[in-house]
Amino acid sequence: LERIASLCLELSRYEQAEECYRELLGCFPDQWTYWLGLVDACITQEQGIEEGWNKCRSYAEEVIANDTQKHSLRGPHLFLVELASLKVKRSNGPSEEIEKNLAYLRGEICKYSEKFAPLASCCFADIRPYLCILSKASCPEGNSGSPISNDLKLLLEWAKVMWSDNFQAVDDSSQSEVELSHDEARERRAKLRAYIFAIQFVYCLAAECEQLTLQLLEEYAPANKEIALEWRSSLTYLPGVAPKDGGQKEVLPGDELVLLMSQNLQKTASTKASDSSAMPLLEAAALLEEAMDHSPYNPHLKIASMGVYLQLGASHRALSIYQEMGVKQIQMDSCAYLILPSLITGGLYTSAVRLSSSILRLHSSTSKDIKDFASKALQNGYLFKAREMSTFQRAKMRPSLQLLYSKGVVMDCASLLNANDFEEISSGEQISSVKLGTEKGLCGGDEDIVRSEQIAIDSSSYFNAPCVIHEAANATSDDVCVYSDNRDMDINYFEILHRKQHLTQTEMVTDSLLKGHTHGLLVRAVMAVEAAKAPKKGKAPKSTEEIAYRCQSLTRALAKATHCSLGSLDADSIDESMRKVFSSLCDVIGVVIIGDAGTESDTLLGRENAAVRLLEAAVLSVNKAQTSFNSGGDARGALVCHLLPNCIVPIYTMIETTARLFSLFGWGKRKRLTKAAAGALACLALSFRSLVSDLLQAMTTHRRVEYGVGNETPLVGEDGLNRVVNEINLSREMTKDRVDPFLDQMRIDLTSYEEEE
Repeated sequence: LERIASLCLELSRYEQAEECYRELLGCFPDQWTYWLGLVDACITQEQGIEEGWNKCRSYAEEVIANDTQKHSLRGPHLFLVELASLKVKRSNGPSEEIEKNLAYLRGEICKYSEKFAPLASCCFADIRPYLCILSKASCPEGNSGSPISNDLKLLLEWAKVMWSDNFQAVDDSSQSEVELSHDEARERRAKLRAYIFAIQFVYCLAAECEQLTLQLLEEYAPANKEIALEWRSSLTYLPGVAPKDGGQKEVLPGDELVLLMSQNLQKTASTKASDSSAMPLLEAAALLEEAMDHSPYNPHLKIASMGVYLQLGASHRALSIYQEMGVKQIQMDSCAYLILPSLITGGLYTSAVRLSSSILRLHSSTSKDIKDFASKALQNGYLFKAREMSTFQRAKMRPSLQLLYSKGVVMDCASLLNANDFEEISSGEQISSVKLGTEKGLCGGDEDIVRSEQIAIDSSSYFNAPCVIHEAANATSDDVCVYSDNRDMDINYFEILHRKQHLTQTEMVTDSLLKGHTHGLLVRAVMAVEAAKAPKKGKAPKSTEEIAYRCQSLTRALAKATHCSLGSLDADSIDESMRKVFSSLCDVIGVVIIGDAGTESDTLLGRENAAVRLLEAAVLSVNKAQTSFNSGGDARGALVCHLLPNCIVPIYTMIETTARLFSLFGWGKRKRLTKAAAGALACLALSFRSLVSDLLQAMTTHRRVEYGVGNETPLVGEDGLNRVVNEINLSREMTKDRVDPFLDQMRIDLTSYEEEE
């Protein structure tokens, strides 16, 4: 019947569709999709919008009147709010009509909320879309900074009365455990739901008025101290009644209060200067830690706590919380976005590779499993199931956005693997010295040749990380739409006042393709240098077919990468300056190896002079990047962690690869005073060393966090704050220990360019 109803809608047979949906709602009166279908069938231009609207309202009121169930149906009541919102959306007449429709919507919202706020924890989720509609309709664009409309003010005052009437905690002495009867406990639980709903209601409307948010919170929302008191009070009486609700007790009803306080504190921190924003975030983290002690299986507490810790630069603690959530299988594709980008900015490169590799293995195994299960479905005659599985694989899994991003992460961080972080190594077997490219990745060493060849081989398999090189090479400007964004953003629905900014689909695709271009150029550069021939008797070496092919491949790839990066990076950003350095080094390799082969103007001196000009331009770009970095303030630890795999290691690898080529041509490091090319490369290497030294210096300020308690009593005790500060300091220490060894190694190695003959 449901299929018939949808087909009738598609065929514009609205009367038949209306009959079908009425019949469906007679059987399932709480099914929301059927109510929406009834709207589509009734409110049409053919039947008359007003007439259809009246029919819908009459039917909903009829269902409500005939409702004899123990627990009231939410569907028909919410449908009345939906109908009121349709009036507002379609309002285009005089202002009196608009005001009348807004008042009508406001009234329906209040009716629904008064009935279901004490009964259902999901009441706010039901009403939230309509609050946004009312707010936007009553505050047109461009007037966000003006005083709020009368409708919003009345709603805020109504919500303030609701949370005031349902506040139950009086003082600390009232929080001693008491034995409550079933009816008393149920009543207190209902009042707690209404209290939570009213605060969510105020927060939502305040968030919609961006310029007045803090002012509205101060005037209409309870203070965080009152909310904390209510939460701690709820812990004394709810455990006795919660088991009677049925189901797994993964969430305590009062947990929402902690989420609301953390939202308030994060919003407060976002409006303060960086030096005074730490304390609200510390309080938020401490509250969430305390809440997780009481409710250890609440995923929203964990997600909120991760967000706060990441703002405080504590990536390791955030990773620990993420691991406690037990994200497995397909959830890795939909939930890894919560932590994966932050592992890079937190310097936890080995953990980032491990998580990304798990995502790659998931997609590889899923591809194989779907083939097997689809075949079995066909053999058993379930053709629609076989089609469903194959469509899921083609449309969702194979073009997964998270899969593409994970490939880029693995390629970027492969040379930064820290053997001390491997699970199979015990604490007694810790490796004292950590070196670049110990396990995998290109790092400018002799092993790069073998690794480049292996990367080229592995890139042919779609579920291997090196495949991102081929994806970047074959990408077009429209490829953003090709990838399926499987991230589950609905798990962040508790965010009201402060919403964590995640990478957009375009940013993830662009970043991953740029990584693919970078590593494609590195592989081609290493293989081109490996095929290069030394000059004889002061004459430029002759080109062979293999050398010409490899250099042309490098040149074409560089042109493609340059085109891809146009418009994706800020012209004055450090990343853009570093990209120019990297591109110049690619050009240097091509110019030195092949030059103008086959022409009379192709001489060894001409190749050297061309290389010198490119290297001098690269020095200017390094100096520009260094200036930009040093003007970025004190809190630059996350920037250093981002730059290391993204820019620093690739450029260092290219400098060492170029140095190998120059040695082949007799322009070794020790001839920097006698050979112009050697001197230019040494100048670039030493300028780059200066930048690396500045990165090391910036990491010294990333080690610890200081805080001080203000005049107001904190929401948590000193022990709770100290617990959070210790976690932050431990995490930052781990970040520094995983970044500094690589920077220090590069700084020492680049010192060799100061040596003379």
